[in-house]
Amino acid sequence: MIDSVHKAALRARFADVLCARRDTLLAARDDARAGTRVDGTHRPENRGERGAVSAQGYLAHGLTARMAELDVMLEALEQVAAGPCDRLVSGALALVCDESEVLQLLYVLPGGQGDRIDDVIVVSPRAPVVQALAGAQAGDVRQVRRGDRLEWVEVLEVR
Repeated sequence: MIDSVHKAALRARFADVLCARRDTLLAARDDARAGTRVDGTHRPENRGERGAVSAQGYLAHGLTARMAELDVMLEALEQVAAGPCDRLVSGALALVCDESEVLQLLYVLPGGQGDRIDDVIVVSPRAPVVQALAGAQAGDVRQVRRGDRLEWVEVLEVR
């Protein structure tokens, strides 16, 4: 199962996902900035309109900050080697099995938010499941917090 996944191609597809997110944020930011326009033909006439203009400015600022975060993640993604890994670290592709015998294929990449690409779940190195499994090798069993309970998860393969 894990051998059929091409890590470099998957990483490139995930970069496209992050770029699409950034493009969406850029369009939303531009819309928010348009809502802050105050000139000779468009001036807020009352307190509510002035508040709306301020709110649009704050929204534009927040969207710009999120875009900057995505830029950092895209740069970090470029630094992740697509070569083989023998431990669960950033850049590792791992097949894991939980107590219910559910198999999951996890790819640890910066910016991952549980994004699903084909049968692979892309997760961040800071994700709780990755933190619990950090450094694990094939055959290792660790406890992972899932919601309000602890569950045993076995690492079957790491590549």
